[in-house]
Amino acid sequence: MKAGPAFVIGATLGYLVGTEKGREQLDRAKVWATETWNDPRVQAKVSDLSATVTDFAKERSAGA
Repeated sequence: MKAGPAFVIGATLGYLVGTEKGREQLDRAKVWATETWNDPRVQAKVSDLSATVTDFAKERSAGA
């Protein structure tokens, strides 16, 4: 049963890395991911989440 998902993952990676069309799609995905990550709205959410996690960790360590 484990061979099925492993085959699909391997075939997908082989397509993405081994073919010109696959590399083009991979490059487009990288550009999209970079643009999304660098979006000010995303970075604002990241900062908010980071502050929330930091505050939570400080509260948990102070109470222990």
